[in-house]
Amino acid sequence: MAENVRIVGLSGSARVGGNTDLVLNEALAAAKAEGAEVNMIRVSDYRLLPCLGCTTCFNSKKCVREDDGELLYQEIAKADGIIMASPSYFQGVTGQVKIAIDRVGFLSLARGNRDFAEKVGGVIGVTRRSGVSSVCSQMIIFLTALGIIIPSGGRVYAIGRDKGDVTRDQEGIDTARHLGRTIVRTLRLLRDSKKSNSGAPIYT
Repeated sequence: MAENVRIVGLSGSARVGGNTDLVLNEALAAAKAEGAEVNMIRVSDYRLLPCLGCTTCFNSKKCVREDDGELLYQEIAKADGIIMASPSYFQGVTGQVKIAIDRVGFLSLARGNRDFAEKVGGVIGVTRRSGVSSVCSQMIIFLTALGIIIPSGGRVYAIGRDKGDVTRDQEGIDTARHLGRTIVRTLRLLRDSKKSNSGAPIYT
């Protein structure tokens, strides 16, 4: 069992119980089966205002916006693994996800990019027909900018439009489950590696 491994799933869909929530829950269920503690949070449940680009955070280390931005930041920061999921809206992530990316990303940068370094993550894109590649690319770029490790198989494509459609995309469901398992196993390997190297001499 992977003790004390915490995985958070970020659903970027405003449609409660929709395809994005469904496939993300499959990934989280697989992570839980591997022994992880899992939690899904819906970005639309947080009151997030757009980034002002004022750069105040680079001096104060805090955002001037009075909303739930810091709360979301801390929810992600306390997790060991992160799975981001978004439907395709006009070939890109939803507005809620983009605001979260901007707000969390700038705060992380202002704070020295330390809060997310060496966590493990993956992404899930959901689409009716097109845009899933660009959706996943946006989220992967964000995660890697934070210093998050993306293992092989860290990107999932799922097909669906009406609620429940994604459950008929067996390949999408299977790859989501694989993602959940892979993130936990990668975290376990990283922890084992750190333990085995903790007493090793450093040669220069």
